[in-house]
Formats: sequence, C-alpha cells, structure tokens
Amino acid sequence: MSNERIEEYLETILYITKKNHGPARTSQIAEELKLSAPSVTEMVQKLSESEYIEYTPYYGVTLTEKGCTEALRIKRRHQLLETFLVDVLGADPVIAHKEACEMEHSISESTIEKMCAFMGHPDICPDGNPIGQGECCPTGPPGASYRDYVPLSELKEGEQGTIKVISLTSEIKDRLSSIGLIPDQDVRVKRKLGKGTLSITTMGTEVAVGNDIARKIMVQSRGV
Repeated sequence: MSNERIEEYLETILYITKKNHGPARTSQIAEELKLSAPSVTEMVQKLSESEYIEYTPYYGVTLTEKGCTEALRIKRRHQLLETFLVDVLGADPVIAHKEACEMEHSISESTIEKMCAFMGHPDICPDGNPIGQGECCPTGPPGASYRDYVPLSELKEGEQGTIKVISLTSEIKDRLSSIGLIPDQDVRVKRKLGKGTLSITTMGTEVAVGNDIARKIMVQSRGV
C-alpha cells in the first residue's frame, strides 16, 4: 500500500464517519473515491490488518486511534494548503481545493508547520471549518512554539503586551490592521467591559475588541 492511498482512504473514512455520526459503509467509501466496491473492500481489509481501522462486514468501518491520528494529520495538511492558496495567493477556492488534494501527500511536516506559522496559525479554512492545531501553534500541545504567549483576552486591566500571533481569517486581520492590531504592536488593556469585551489602547487610540476576537490574538505579556 502506498502512503498516498492510505491517506486518501483514511481522510475519506474520517469525513464519512463524521457525516454519518457512525461507521462508514464500504459503498459510501467507494462512491466518494469513485472506485469499485470490490477494490474498496480489499483495501479496507488491508487497512484493518495494519490497525488503521476496525472493519465489520455488513456494519461498516471506523477509525482506530492510530487511523484517526493519521486522518486528522492529513486533513490539517489539506486545510492549511487550501488556506495558503486562497488567502495568501488569491487562488480560486474550487481550484485551491483540487490542488490541495494533490499537494497534501507530498509536502513535508516541517514545511507545513512553517506555512502555518507564516499565516499566523489560522484556525478556520476557506470553507469555514476549523483547522486542527499542530506543534507550532500558540495553544497547541506542551512543547509548542509560542508557549510563553497568552491570549489578549487573558490580560487583566492595566496589563500590556506585544501582539505576536493573530489566528483569524484574512478578512478579519485586515479589519484589525486598520485599527493598529498587527503583529509586534504594543497593546494595553484599559478596562474590561460586559460579555468579555475589552477596551484596549494601541498606537494612542482606544478601541473595543470582542472576546471572540481577543482570545485569538496571542500576546507576549509585559505586565502592568
């Protein structure tokens, strides 16, 4: 089995099981991949032997922990590539989706992490679905880069910090940049308003930022 075939199957099974809220039927896998039922059954048996999935005839296919980890990894690759093509290069979303499908099997982990960091660790892909976090992401697992950064929403009144990462869509980033909220810009929390909204000062101007935005702006705290 080639790695590319394994990844295609696991990503497809992940998609179908989430849509079904249960096992994926081999007929659904065959339809999604545009393959014959016998070839899918043969591949499913091989994936089961390799402990990527659990397969019960007439019931369906579910991912094992090993298979789920691999499926989520390749899904994240696809989403980051698609986001880069659309948000950074301005590619058409339909074309970007197709090309991301081809590129996701060959790009290295180190390159995908650098791409993620370059884009400010986006957490939403062009089709509006959440992007999983990696080792490079600010709120990722222990040992991740930026582990010393905190969300702007966690600063107390009077505390200040320097913006380091903004994990939002390009459209929202553009709006934030117009009021001075950009990487390496200093900000200070003047006061906390209702429903988690912050009144902050940046570049000598006071602006209000909602909690849903503030929690995705990572800052290096400098205290009061």
